[in-house]
Amino acid sequence: MYREILILRARKTISRYILKKKVKFVGKKEIAFGLVLMLLSVIMFALTYQFPRQTLALSPRVFPRFVSTCMFILATFLVIQGIAGMRQQGEQHAPVFRIEKAFAIRIVSMIALAFAYTRILPLVGYILATPPFVAGTMIVFHEKRWYWIVGISLLTSIVLYLLFRMLFKVPLPRFNLW
Repeated sequence: MYREILILRARKTISRYILKKKVKFVGKKEIAFGLVLMLLSVIMFALTYQFPRQTLALSPRVFPRFVSTCMFILATFLVIQGIAGMRQQGEQHAPVFRIEKAFAIRIVSMIALAFAYTRILPLVGYILATPPFVAGTMIVFHEKRWYWIVGISLLTSIVLYLLFRMLFKVPLPRFNLW
């Protein structure tokens, strides 16, 4: 009895918080995006059947299947969240979707930075291309402390190099001057 009263009070408190803060549940967008992600994860999982079989160590199929399965599960949660949002508040309260100018500039900057990174990587190699990419990403997301930018970009590059090149034995692009 006491437990049920606590649960009811908690639900009332949460609903008051949502109404007070005017948290909007959109619904349709979550459902549509979740269904698209579910479809992509099924396609990605199906494409792994074309990968070669390997008897030694882990098969090249393992990681893509793991990622696609996790993506499917998370997309399912997104669809459930969208359905719950539609039930909680009707579609008449749905906010208008607007993209802020700063957000659009940030997205376009990241796309341009990633494109430049993929073009420069085969030419100069992983070790020389990755620190400027990580530093550029931090600058795009408004990190202003130069020592953090330099430290994190170098540390990230070194850790990822050691992880993939030394531990996983994945060949990374190298700089060949001659």
